[in-house]
Formats: sequence, C-alpha cells, structure tokens
Amino acid sequence: MKTQHTHAEYSLSQEEVVQLINTSKDFRNRCILKSLYYGGMRVSEVVKLSSDDINWDRRTIDIMDSKCGKSRTIPIIDQGFLADLMTYCNKKKSETLFPITDRMVRHIVRKVGETAKLKNPNPLLKYINPHIFRHSIARHLKDQGYPMEFVQKFLGHASMKTTADMYGTLSLLEQQKIVYRKTGQKLLLPQMAEITPEIVIDKLDQDYRDDRTSKPPRDTSFLMDQIT
Repeated sequence: MKTQHTHAEYSLSQEEVVQLINTSKDFRNRCILKSLYYGGMRVSEVVKLSSDDINWDRRTIDIMDSKCGKSRTIPIIDQGFLADLMTYCNKKKSETLFPITDRMVRHIVRKVGETAKLKNPNPLLKYINPHIFRHSIARHLKDQGYPMEFVQKFLGHASMKTTADMYGTLSLLEQQKIVYRKTGQKLLLPQMAEITPEIVIDKLDQDYRDDRTSKPPRDTSFLMDQIT
C-alpha cells in the first residue's frame, strides 16, 4: 500500500477542526484554515486562490491549474466559510487572496496545532499539517453519506479508484463506532456533527435572511444538483 493511502486513513474529528479554526485569532489565517478544510484544497491551491476564482452567484470556487495542471469547480459547502470569504475579499486590495508561500501556510497550521495542543492523529507525523484537513473533509463527507463521485470531484482526483483506495476503507472513527455498537465501549473520539445537503441549504438561506448588505442570490438548487 502506498504511503499516501496510509496517511489518508487518519483524520481529525469535526470538533478538532473547529477547535483549530477557533484557536487562530488572525482572520486571514482562519480563512486559510477554512479553505484547507471546507474547500478540500491542497496548499498549492490555497496560495494560488484569487478573488476572480469565486463565483458569488453560484457559490462555487474555481480551482485553477491544480495538480498535474488540472482544474475543478467546487461548491462552497459551509455558510461560515462563504461569509468569511465575502468579508475577506471586500478587504483585500490584491487579486491573490493569500499572497504567501507554501512554507508559510505549513508554519501557520503547525503553530495553530501547537496552540490548540492537538497532535497529528497520524503516528508518523508529529505536528498538524495542512493535508490533514483535506483527508478530514473527505472522510467527513463520506461518513455522512455523500456519493464517492462527489468526493472524487470535490478533491479533484482524476480517477474514482484513487478516491476509493484512499477513502473507501473504514476510518478510525468508523471503526470505533463499530466497536461501540458491538461492545458498548465508550468512543475514544468525539461524535461528528452531520453535514448533509439539507443542512447546507438551510444554513445558506437562514443566515442570509436578515442580511441587508450586498450578497449572492439565495437560490441554492445548484448545490443539490452537484451533491445528488
């Protein structure tokens, strides 16, 4: 088995992801962390992200010139992430959202992990690294019943086999759930909150209902088209 696939077996719980994001007191850094998780982005994709890549009408992000020169379009699946992107883009003067290096992103993630006192769940890695967010969102989407094809397109894998090989196996959390059902043993990891298409759509509508500022349209039917 490839090392890459071994790393994919480890992920953060949603509670741990939220803890890491909330630990950062810098708004730009929180946006970077949310891009890594809610966008399932690689470090190289985050540092290339431009305000022109965000389609506010459809609430999507175009990730251009990614791994092997490929591009993809992903739905923005979290209302908080969408709101932060809008706020951040309104304040930014440069076209590139995060004009920093890959190394700086890794440093930011590591320092946030140390401040939050969280270690990488992968025993081969000591510190929290950016790619653990990508593994985590893939696992969370899969665990909540999203089709494997959705996960494949969301991550930008060329082959469904790659996605299935990396995330088609049981995560540690799923294994613990099985142990709990079979033996009644208390879970060692916290339960995850559900991410479902209905919750995404409800949040998009509810959180914008009383917003009087400029905002994208409320039509979220495209989300269901891309999820189902």
